[in-house]
Amino acid sequence: SRLAADDEVNELLDDYLHVCPSDSPHFSRDSLRTDWTARFGSQGQLRMHHSAGCEHCGHTGHRGRAGLHELMVVSREVRRLIQTGARAEELQRTAMLEGMRTLRQDGIEKVLQGVTSLAEVRATSNV
Repeated sequence: SRLAADDEVNELLDDYLHVCPSDSPHFSRDSLRTDWTARFGSQGQLRMHHSAGCEHCGHTGHRGRAGLHELMVVSREVRRLIQTGARAEELQRTAMLEGMRTLRQDGIEKVLQGVTSLAEVRATSNV
């Protein structure tokens, strides 16, 4: 692994924020960068992981599978939105403000952990 360049971190932030409600201070670029550095960083720096491949992985750089997960808890407010036929965007926005993470967001955190690559996350979470 190597230190992540600012443009790489910005690319991850752009992908992560693409699906976040932009009016929530919880999802600001600075707060996310601080959170990611605290959770996934080493000595105050984020690292990007890359594998060129070997005999064990068939020279692909990938071996095995890692799941991307999305879970929406049906709160009282989310239930009300479903029952009243709210638009999907409003439903997603409310669920995210209540703590839901999308497949893309879960995948980006797995990129920062070194579990998978951004290319794989983009290919499987087609946002």
